Amino acid sequence: MKDTTAAYQRLQALILEEGCPVCHLSQEAATTYLDTILWESSTDLNVHELLTASLGFCGRHSRELLAFGGQRPAAAVVERSSLLAAIRRLPELVADAGSPPPSQFRLWGVRHQPQARKGEQPPLPDSIKPCPACVRQIDEESRGIKILLAHLEEFTSPLLTAGGLCLPHFLQAVSIANHTEREALLNIQQSVWATLAENLDEFIRKQMHHHHGEPISEPARQAVERTIDGLTGLYPVR
Repeated sequence: MKDTTAAYQRLQALILEEGCPVCHLSQEAATTYLDTILWESSTDLNVHELLTASLGFCGRHSRELLAFGGQRPAAAVVERSSLLAAIRRLPELVADAGSPPPSQFRLWGVRHQPQARKGEQPPLPDSIKPCPACVRQIDEESRGIKILLAHLEEFTSPLLTAGGLCLPHFLQAVSIANHTEREALLNIQQSVWATLAENLDEFIRKQMHHHHGEPISEPARQAVERTIDGLTGLYPVR
């Protein structure tokens, strides 16, 4: 039976774009969610309850609120709700705190975990719920990866053209894939990254003095950015 879900149809369209399709899918979901929050910020009591529980959004998603044209007043309403909730809960947070968090405690939406490893940010206390936009994005990531695996034969060719998955989503996919799917994903990733390495080599070589002035192909020109995207995921600077 043909998959007609909205997530499948979006993945089908997004996989034709350059870059990790799961990144595109999950970030689109988070952006749509934030846009909805902005429109409902002054009227929906559930939004205020959500912001009280999470004390707002993580650093990345809070800043994304400011990227919506004409929505700065709505962003101010959202941030005011978050700030007032944080002020009210300061005594509770002080009482629950084991040790002071670092300055970047909530910079990128830390997920709950039992204990942070050395060099990592500590987890949020249980009394602060995770960034709701991160939760929405994580849910869409999981859904997108399952759809990708279920239709991997159909998606293999466009995935090769797109440049494969980013490393975080590749690892997430192979962790739930069967043996055949793992082998197919490995072959795709090795192929696209070998080509990417060749493009990087071309770019580096043509920056050298004795090659300076030679034309650089467009894939080579984009190779540094695409390598960063491939190893870390797509985090567009808006």
